[in-house]
Amino acid sequence: MDIDAKRLACRAVLTLAVFPLTAAGAAGEQGPPTLVPAPAEPGLPAPPQHFHSLWLSPPKSLVPNRRDAPFEDEGRTSSTAEPEPEFAPPTASLYREVPPGAVPSPLTAAPGPTPGNTPLPEHATYYRAPADLILPDERLSDGAFRAELLRYLPSFGGNRPEQILDDFKLQQVEGYWGDASEYHRGSINVAHAYARGLSGRGVRIGIDDSGVDILHPEFAGRVQRTGTFLTRKIPNVYGPEDLAEAFSGCGEEGAKCRVFEIDAGDDRALIEHYAHRIIESERRFPDEYHVWFIRDLSRDADGWHVIPGLYAHEGIRLSYWDWDPRHGTAVASVAAGWNYGIAPGATIVPLFQDEISHLYIYGHGYSRGDDASKAQAYRDFLSHFDIVIHPYSSRGDLPQLDEDWYRRHLPALWAALTQQDAQEKTIEVWSAGNLSRARPAPEASLPAREPAVRGHYLAVAAVTYGRVPGSTDPDIDDIALQIAGYSNRCGPLPGDWDPQAHGRHYCLTAPGYVKAALPKVNAYQVVEGTSYAAPIVAGGIALVMERFRGQLSNREVALRVVNTADNTGIYADAAIYGAGLLDLDAATAPVGEVSTGTASLRAGLHRTRLATPPAWGRVGRHLAGREVAGFDAWNAPFWQPAASLFATVPAPQAIVPMPGWDEGFEQRALLSHLRWFGASEEGREDGGLRMTLWGDGFHAAGFRADLSGSGFAAETDYHTFGFSGKLMERLRLGLIVETQTNQGSRPAGAFGAAANSKLVWVAREHAWPLSWAPRVALHLDYLVAAGQPDYARGAMFNATGSLYSAASLALEHRGSATRTRLSIGQPLRAESGRGTLRYAVGRDRAGNWRYEQLRFALRPETREVRFQLRHDRPLFKGQLALELSYSHNADHIPGQHRAQAGIGYRLNW
Repeated sequence: MDIDAKRLACRAVLTLAVFPLTAAGAAGEQGPPTLVPAPAEPGLPAPPQHFHSLWLSPPKSLVPNRRDAPFEDEGRTSSTAEPEPEFAPPTASLYREVPPGAVPSPLTAAPGPTPGNTPLPEHATYYRAPADLILPDERLSDGAFRAELLRYLPSFGGNRPEQILDDFKLQQVEGYWGDASEYHRGSINVAHAYARGLSGRGVRIGIDDSGVDILHPEFAGRVQRTGTFLTRKIPNVYGPEDLAEAFSGCGEEGAKCRVFEIDAGDDRALIEHYAHRIIESERRFPDEYHVWFIRDLSRDADGWHVIPGLYAHEGIRLSYWDWDPRHGTAVASVAAGWNYGIAPGATIVPLFQDEISHLYIYGHGYSRGDDASKAQAYRDFLSHFDIVIHPYSSRGDLPQLDEDWYRRHLPALWAALTQQDAQEKTIEVWSAGNLSRARPAPEASLPAREPAVRGHYLAVAAVTYGRVPGSTDPDIDDIALQIAGYSNRCGPLPGDWDPQAHGRHYCLTAPGYVKAALPKVNAYQVVEGTSYAAPIVAGGIALVMERFRGQLSNREVALRVVNTADNTGIYADAAIYGAGLLDLDAATAPVGEVSTGTASLRAGLHRTRLATPPAWGRVGRHLAGREVAGFDAWNAPFWQPAASLFATVPAPQAIVPMPGWDEGFEQRALLSHLRWFGASEEGREDGGLRMTLWGDGFHAAGFRADLSGSGFAAETDYHTFGFSGKLMERLRLGLIVETQTNQGSRPAGAFGAAANSKLVWVAREHAWPLSWAPRVALHLDYLVAAGQPDYARGAMFNATGSLYSAASLALEHRGSATRTRLSIGQPLRAESGRGTLRYAVGRDRAGNWRYEQLRFALRPETREVRFQLRHDRPLFKGQLALELSYSHNADHIPGQHRAQAGIGYRLNW
């Protein structure tokens, strides 16, 4: 056992002595953590022992311009840190319950190994694979997912980001500086994304690391089984001695070493399915006392795989694999854990870095004959996820990336690795490295040298809290996020960099000091490094992908994240911070004005509205569940309920009766807001033209006139002209011409600036005096109208001509100087006609807008019934008019009611 391993074991024993946990271990990038167990009850603070990979205890005081000093406090835990709250586990058990029989057991014991030419472990228990290995991907239903998410984030999807910050249990980015952690939590503005209902749902994140504990409650319901790598293929470079070394982990007791045999035909996917079945049946990974192998009988010596242990450093006995088995679980929890993840709804795809991304370093082991097959295998591999995190980088003691060698010897594989021939490129997120260098590690800085990867290949440097450069003010407000001392910087851009095509930079920054989950153990670790800044960016990318519903290309998503990063203040130094600090509010919000419309007519979405006449009822009912898409300055789609763009122009909320003027049937039935049609023929004063100024709360002023029983009206704001006259006894003919509106309703934005319309009608009046009441008469009025609207050419909406109806039945009592009228009627209502709406619903990945067309009837779903009571009488030297009105299903909208009252007085002179 080397010195580091002995130190680890000692620390684990000490930790167990203080906190009786079931397991102990290290995580982080450069040192062992102190485990912090969850409290026995929700809401109780956890003990103050914290760990981060580079500083093992927070500074005890604020020292200006303090030098970042990795390892300076190594070996000591903090005794001054404030206790931090930890939260109850999501279930009573460490792992979710599995119903009996849900996972058929693959542990069918075999009497012994299948013979072959391969050396076999002497002390092992052998098993045979079951006939059925296929497991469906683990997915929560939408309802179950929502319920699970709200357990961790009760205010998810609300419109108050500050409330989300208050109850969000992640508290992902905390600082060293006491109260300053409150500022640090919102540094990437993730709460704004959650307020918009984003969780990363449906986005697949590959975790290219040391393995992920797929049984951990942090990932329950969101683990993809296809395309994952839970096993490691045992290298057989030097011959049988490699296997002999692997088998050395099998002790004298056979139960500690298991060999699961399967004739997989070299089908890696089938082997991985078998690994899933083994792990889920056992409900655990192997620990430091067990080694589990999968043997592909079809490959004999080349067919051995190991299921790595994730619970302790000694879980794998291959000495040439130096790795931290907890690192992958921690990284996955930062990207997509329920408690700690930036994208708690994303799906994780566990991978192993030795199997995949070390192609960049160890690809020299392939020959030219492997080129095509390895290239196709890598393309198939990339098809299983949308984002892949590489939370590691080469160090000085490892071979460096040699892209020129690839181009010469394995050109097809190099094209696949750089996705040169991919129609849709998987986004790759690399940690910049922890060596305090002026540019990212060689793999992470590949875009600086290889144009083919620009735009979808990102490096992430880490920021942490420190003093604003040059500040000597001891006030805590001068503490700000800045580049971490251990982090590699983003570095300068090459001379051929095109910001328009490739973004501001291929590198950006994110907080590197985080809480993360430990495998199996119900505890968290506080770690630091660019390894944890990278999954924060990857989780943020998942939120942006969900925001735009997969309609942006992956390249557009990556560029949006880069180009919306905060590059103000100290983050403007691109050589250090690259594109700036990740900002998920800006990345998920519109850039510039959001426009919508058609190919012929486009306008701002916020200005696009269509008011429709009351005669059409509630047009928006036809649009329930539909959305109109608008597009920002970068052609990213945003959606709004289609019904919100439509509004019915209501009748005036208060009709002021005009004493001495007969508010006639046509006035009420047609465009009441125009307040037109003249005096009563009976008893009105003889003479010429009468004019009245008026206002009704909608328009400024107009005038009207009455000439010998005929009349006309005009409305100056909307350029409306109308005329009505007697065609014959009790039969009237009328016409209204509108040059900017349709029955008083006006479009705007992408619906056009104005609408022309014409309405012509014929009205019939009947009056029958009641024989038993000489002063009382029964009045029946009705009309039939035809209207033709004309909206702007190329606008989102158009309509055909329509037939309309209106009717009124009234009892009227006339005294010597008074009049009382009680009526029931239906105002103007469309009986025919169709509307057509053509609207944008989104876009394709190439950026072309997609449209849908909806045709619907203009006939309302119900009828308005209006009750009115009016009384006119002399008062002093003038005339008083009182009116009460009640509308059932007002504006022909079911369930909408309106009551009105009006009073008017005219002084005679």
